Parts: sequence; C-alpha cells; structure tokens
Amino acid sequence: MNEQIGLEEAKDHLLIRAWLDEKEMGGEADHCLGSMDEELKGQALGTLRKEGFLNGKGVELHLTPRGETRAKDLVRRQRLSECLFSIVFNLPEVTVRDQACRLEHEKVLTPEAVEGICSFLGHPPTCPHGKGIPPGECCRLFVDRVQPLVGSLDRQEVGENYKITFIVPRSHSLLERLANLGATP
Repeated sequence: MNEQIGLEEAKDHLLIRAWLDEKEMGGEADHCLGSMDEELKGQALGTLRKEGFLNGKGVELHLTPRGETRAKDLVRRQRLSECLFSIVFNLPEVTVRDQACRLEHEKVLTPEAVEGICSFLGHPPTCPHGKGIPPGECCRLFVDRVQPLVGSLDRQEVGENYKITFIVPRSHSLLERLANLGATP
C-alpha cells in the first residue's frame, strides 16, 4: 500500500518483522517497512518496548511473549486473508496483497471471524505464497474432531459423492467445460 501509515500500523509492521525474523529466519520482505519514515519507525519501536511487546536495543527486535502472540495473530490474519482473496475470489496478486494488508491492520476481523475464515477454507497450512499459516485454536480442534464445511475437490476421496458449493475458475471456458460435465454449484 502506498498511502501514509500511522503509528498503530507501523507498530504492526515492526511486530510482524520481528516475528518473521525469529520464526522464519527473515522470511519475506515487508512492502511497507522499507518506505516507512525513520522518525515514525523510532516512535513505533519505543512504543512497542514501553507497551511490553518488544525487548532489545537499537534495531535488534526480540518479541516478548505478549509481542509474539500479537505478531502471530497479525501474520495469521494476513495469510488467511490472502487465501480468501486468492482462492475464493480469484483476485490478482497485487489486489490480494493490498486487501490482505488492509484486513491485517484495520482490525476489521474479530478473532471469531478469523477462525471462521480458517474453518471455511479448511484450515489451510500455507498461504498462496507457500508461507506457513500459524495455527489457531480452530485448527487444533479440527485435527481432533471437526471436519471443514467446504473443501477443495482435489483433497477428496475418488469415487465418493460431493456437493459442489462454489467454483472458482481461472477462465470462463473452464467454467463452461465443467458445466457441460454436470459440475455446477
């Protein structure tokens, strides 16, 4: 996103950066951190330390347990949003990234909504970019006793009957071919 970011969003980006550095040994680059004003970055770092999310001095960022929980939730929300926009809505990559970033920071999704998206998507282990999605409580329950409401057809058993809920074709001609085979929602 190219628009000016505020303190809260800057704090989120720094928490995510620290989480990626600790959990994924660096991981992907943050598209907003590179263009962040140094004064804002310093203010956000100071605030995160004061609020008990980060330890460390200078540019070394070490998450506290509280910071790790918050950062994990942000990464989870972003990566599940990427799955939703990419898989269900079949949006272009740049739109997926921008929309997921907005949902990540604007606190639009409650924890219950995030769990609902995860369940709807069948508890995906990775985002469209192949990065791991931190599991939530719904994922632990899923492994033990719950089956997803909707699942990808390629993950189902051959020879069984299934109800098609929706189709996300890559092209109109593919949708026509599937309809000719009787595969319709």
